[in-house]
Formats: sequence, structure tokens, C-alpha cells
Amino acid sequence: MEIQSPLKNAVFRRLFAAQVLALLGMGLTTVALALLVYKLDPAQAGWILGAALGLKMAIKIVVAPIAGAYGAHVPRRLFLAAIDLSRALLVGLYPFVDATWQVFAIVGLIAVTEGAFNPVFQATVPDILKDEGSYTKALSLNRIAFELENLLSPLLAAFFLGFATFDLLFEINAGAFLLSGLLLLSCRLPQVVRVQEVIAPFAKVTRGLRLYFSNRELVGVFALYFAIATASATAIVATVLYVKNVLMLDDAYVAYAMAGFGGGSILAALFLPRLLQRLTDIRVMSGGGMIIVLALLSAASTPDLALFVAIWGLMGFGAGLAMTPVGRVITRASLPQHRAEVFAAQYALSHVSWLVLYPLVGLLASALSLSLVFVLLCLVAAAGLVIAYLIWRG
Repeated sequence: MEIQSPLKNAVFRRLFAAQVLALLGMGLTTVALALLVYKLDPAQAGWILGAALGLKMAIKIVVAPIAGAYGAHVPRRLFLAAIDLSRALLVGLYPFVDATWQVFAIVGLIAVTEGAFNPVFQATVPDILKDEGSYTKALSLNRIAFELENLLSPLLAAFFLGFATFDLLFEINAGAFLLSGLLLLSCRLPQVVRVQEVIAPFAKVTRGLRLYFSNRELVGVFALYFAIATASATAIVATVLYVKNVLMLDDAYVAYAMAGFGGGSILAALFLPRLLQRLTDIRVMSGGGMIIVLALLSAASTPDLALFVAIWGLMGFGAGLAMTPVGRVITRASLPQHRAEVFAAQYALSHVSWLVLYPLVGLLASALSLSLVFVLLCLVAAAGLVIAYLIWRG
């Protein structure tokens, strides 16, 4: 049976366009922020940028459950649009920064907005697309958008930096957030029916986590995310080290290897809608975890560039298979009035796995040979996959 494209739904079409604009803008800001930090303090740029991104991750973990608990108390359209307009204002402040503490302040405030935006946005999509097939295609489009942002934003940044300073990238992102907010204001988004309840604030904020851990499938997802985070953290942290220090190649080849990982994830997103018509979510996600393990083990063989890019493409494919169906699992496991809270719990817990894996990969890569690092990370990913399998098996 042919699945209807979610882009035929006018509301989702505007929602998706707003998301794409925001993603591309944020990608430009990632490049510009690194350049800004280097300009402010070249000697400490690496530490400052790493600490700022760590702060961003920690804030999202805290804010997401609060937004999931209370986001339903205001109209979604106004809530999401107001956040985008706030992000436009905050990003627009970057060109005026002249001290590192200001970088931390703006990064922290933007992290608050992102932590509030994403769970409510994710919970809105299944309320717009009631058909599971269309919703699955929407999840695939979402994954493609994220990976295309990873591929296109550096290229766009390089283009703009050819004739302007990096301040222009911040201004373009502010404009993208402004347009995204206006698109959201033009949508008629479904509102969750509020249920009158008497519940303490702490219990309300943590309810999403309690609902999450009361569902066996979602507990397995949490374990599997350590395999997923191993793949993405390895791709981001270890690629430059392998290409520059092992293969002894220049910067352009780092981009090629990164593109291999993103391209594999996009390919998985294209295959998923039909694959999920034949296999359960859990089988597809488990298969993705197995591919991640295989790819990391293969990378330990010290491949040449072509094989390394192919292995990274395989790992991206596995990460895409493991990650993309999570929205379907959450939608089935939650009632509409609690869906934003459960999505918020997933958002926070996934960032916990990345908060662990990013520094772990960096620490291992700074102390050991990359071949040994890939073997150890293969074991980490395998442990996450095995634990998830045992939980799902019950």
C-alpha cells in the first residue's frame, strides 16, 4: 500500500520548512562560534569551545523535562514561535560579544530555548500526522534534514566566508530563526486537551521520566542510545584524528569522511519507511546497533581513505536505522496528553549518553592508538546493544 507523503499535509509542510531553516542557520552558527572563540582567545579556544558545548548539553538535560511538563499549558503555535523569535534575538547578539563570559551566557540561554523547543516540536508531529505510515516518513525526513544540515552548513559557511566575516553567519542564522518563527505563527497546530490534575511541580516535571522507565521498550531504547552515541561521538571526535594523524591527509579529506557518515544516515532514512512495513521497530533498531558494532570493529583494521569513508558510511547507516524509529516507539508508548513529557524524557536521556560518550572518546583518543580506541568503542556499543536486547527480550 502506498504511503502518503507527509509533505502533502499543509501544516506539516510549514512545520518542516521552519525546522529546515532553523537547522541550516544553527549549522552556520556552529562554524561561526568556533571562529569567534578563536578570535577572543586563541590559546584557550579548544577548552572554551568544549566547555561551552558541555554547558549547552547539561542545560538541555535539565530544561527538556520542564518544557515537556508545562509546554502544554500554552498554545503550541505561540510557544514554538516565541522560542524561535527569542533564538533570533540571542544569535543576533553574537557579533557584539567581546569577552568569553558572554559566549557562555549566550550559549547557555540558547540551550534553554533548544531544550524547551525540541520536545514540544517532536510531540506535535504525531498529532498532525495520525497515520503511522505518514508519521514514519516524517521521521525519515527529519533525519535527512539533520544530516543534510551537517553536510551543507560547512559548505555554505565556506561560501559566505569567501567574501564576508563570520559575523555574517550569525546574522543569517538570526534571519533564519525569524523566518522560522513567522512560519510557525502561520500554522494551526493541534493543542493537547488539558486534564485537570493536582500534582506537585517536581512530580509533574519528573513524570515523563517515570513514564519512560515504566515502559520496557523505552528502557531498551535508553540502553541502545549508548551504542548510537558511540557512533556519532566517534564520527565527530575521531575522524579528524584518523585522517590527519594516521592517513596524513589534509583538511578536505576530513570533510569527505564526515560526509560518508552523514550519507549513510540519509540512506537509512530513505530505506526505513518500507523496511518498517516488513519488520518491527525493535528489529530494525537492533539491526542498526549491530551494524554500528561491525563498523567500529572494521575501523580497527587501519583502512585506507576509501575504505574508511565506506566504513563511516556503514556506521552512519546503522546509526540512522537505530535512531529514526524512536519517535514511533514513544508515540505508541504514551498517551497524547503525556506525549510531550515522554519526548522530553527521551531528549534529556539521549543527551546524557552523548554527555558521557563525547568526553570518553576524546579521552581514549588522546591516550591510546586509534585502532585500540575503535576496538574499545566497539565493546561499548556492543554492551549497549546487548543490554537493550536483554531488556526487550524481557
